[in-house]
Amino acid sequence: MESAYQIFTDITTDLTAEWMAANHVIWLFHGLVIDGKEVKDDFGKSVPRDVYYERLRQGMKPTTTHVDMPTFIENFEKALQAGKDVLYVAVSGKLSGSLNTYPIAAEELRAKYPDRRIEAFDTCAISMGQGLIVMKVVEMQRQGYTMDQVLEQLPRLRDTTCHFFTVDDLNHLYRGGRLSRSSALMGSLMGIKPVMYVTNDGALQPLSKIRGRRQAIEELARLVKEHAEDPQNQTIYIGHADCQEDAEYLAELVREQTQPQAVDVRFLAPVIGAHAGPGTLAIFCAGQSRLKK
Repeated sequence: MESAYQIFTDITTDLTAEWMAANHVIWLFHGLVIDGKEVKDDFGKSVPRDVYYERLRQGMKPTTTHVDMPTFIENFEKALQAGKDVLYVAVSGKLSGSLNTYPIAAEELRAKYPDRRIEAFDTCAISMGQGLIVMKVVEMQRQGYTMDQVLEQLPRLRDTTCHFFTVDDLNHLYRGGRLSRSSALMGSLMGIKPVMYVTNDGALQPLSKIRGRRQAIEELARLVKEHAEDPQNQTIYIGHADCQEDAEYLAELVREQTQPQAVDVRFLAPVIGAHAGPGTLAIFCAGQSRLKK
């Protein structure tokens, strides 16, 4: 039976194009500004991810753009014209400006399609944290949940999705305004690799300062072991910014220490890598609760 509502999300979920298409989820593009030209993040077709991260290592300094009005209008209107309501499962409003633009687009479309509903939910998540929530929404839709029933469940899903990150180069956090210049310099000199998390309200916050890359990776594994709920029945997701060997080492630790149902390793989206830098390593799981700010 065809659903009465269409699910939308951002390309920042790190879900694949194939998964999105197979599950009838429509993704909204974010952009990269490289050498003064905006390029849409299109799952690595225009800018292959290994090439992109190598250019970051060589000193490229891209900026990012969020979902704009034309993208919202064009994509939402197709669903509305087909007689469907809209459910936008959005990237954290603390980490992207997309939710600042969404209300303007929604207001314009509600005036044009007064019999249709347009709803958005701030997942307070990014990358496969957001992806985990979107996958659960799709599962509920497949089971026949109405949009109201999904919206009732979303706060619980948001509050139990855990994200942990470490970065290899503190200068990218400094460029993004998340670290002072002196802290970035001192941390780099001391070999500090911060471990961070995404809070329950969707902000990126430091959790601990670890000396050494290997120790930071081991801390990510420990955090998942501590926070994952019923790991034997879930897939743990690892995202990496062109550091496959480190990701595989983390996956090995998680398999040994936590015994999850599966571990899935994939590239982080370039939009995320632009702020966190090459060598960023992230891990995502469903837990009892997300760490609070």
